[in-house]
Amino acid sequence: MQQMFIVTLYIGLSVVVVYSLFNLWLIKCWYNCAKKQHKASNQSHVTSTNPRPTIDIIVAVRNEALLNLTITSLAQQQYPTDKYQIILVDDFTNDVKSLSVLAQIQESNWPVRLKIIRLCDELPKAYEQVPNKKRALEIGAKASTAQYLLYTDGDCIAHPRWLETLTDYMADNNLYKMVLAGIKPLPGSGFIHQFASSEQAALTILAGGSLLAGIPLMANGANLCISREVFEEINGYSPWLDKPSGDDIILLRKVHQKYPKEIGFCFHSKAIIETRFPKDLSSFWNQRRRWVSKSLSMPSKQITAVILLMFFTQVCMIALLGVMGFAIYQSNIKLLWLSCSGIFLKTFIDSILIALGFRYIGYKMKLRDYLLMPLHQLVNIVYNMALGLYSLASNGKGYLWKGRKVTKTP
Repeated sequence: MQQMFIVTLYIGLSVVVVYSLFNLWLIKCWYNCAKKQHKASNQSHVTSTNPRPTIDIIVAVRNEALLNLTITSLAQQQYPTDKYQIILVDDFTNDVKSLSVLAQIQESNWPVRLKIIRLCDELPKAYEQVPNKKRALEIGAKASTAQYLLYTDGDCIAHPRWLETLTDYMADNNLYKMVLAGIKPLPGSGFIHQFASSEQAALTILAGGSLLAGIPLMANGANLCISREVFEEINGYSPWLDKPSGDDIILLRKVHQKYPKEIGFCFHSKAIIETRFPKDLSSFWNQRRRWVSKSLSMPSKQITAVILLMFFTQVCMIALLGVMGFAIYQSNIKLLWLSCSGIFLKTFIDSILIALGFRYIGYKMKLRDYLLMPLHQLVNIVYNMALGLYSLASNGKGYLWKGRKVTKTP
């Protein structure tokens, strides 16, 4: 039996080392680019005097409680009001409070142009019971005549200089066809909120680092800018329009296939969008199931390989915990030291990812955050294993989102 645990130990250590080296590579790419951008911004930077490009902000919404705050933040941008508009696409909102908010938004006088498109006027009634986010975004894009399309969500709050910062960045890098930026949580409390914030911090580094390494793995549709001409050139979300999720990764992969060197990541703090994070276990679970289903939206060998690496790393962490328990039972100091080393190595790498992600969004980690790292690691192992297995068994379907159960297309 001891031989079996020894084999398990070395397999587990090997996988954890590969995981660590891969993430260190992404961290290096992130750090080098962040350093370069900060150095450029610290030089005598003057806001661009070139004519501002026209931008349409496209927001697909359904039952959004924070929508009035979202529209207010978008309407108060320090950007010429004749150069941008907000295109709001309502995906069959059926919540009484949200319908009231939509009516108030429509009746208000905004300092910027606001267009509201209702999918009930654009699609057959059969679509009311299925997710339509990509359809909503595509309809919004077709209604645009601007140079750039800027996507965000109906529960996000933008900095007043969000548009200005992104357009300045694109002006400084005029070859870019697409620009990504990060998100950060709106104020919240509780373990679920803290855990989701830590995980998102790490995911932001993975998203930015993988893009800068030339293997883009993920993006966030709450903060994504793309040339309208390029959007039309790649034919939008086709042929994955019927997929319930993955609008962001689909655009990222399609643009990368055609323009691999012309996608940027903006590190400026004013380009970061604030958004609401899950506050309870049910909303957290359903959101993560939706995220996992993105990997099925547009198959990619790179994404599949990374997902497998992440999954088997979690499997190996469980195996290492088992070896550690066996070593304690057998009083085997060598086995105990090696298994603890593997667990510590992954925890250390994940801590670097989280710390860098928090630093990017301007959050100063407290002693409590560092003390919670081991607990987060244990929760992360269990929930990622459960999430991966459940999502594979359900083929990425069966989760609830915006009051709909994702099962099939109409």
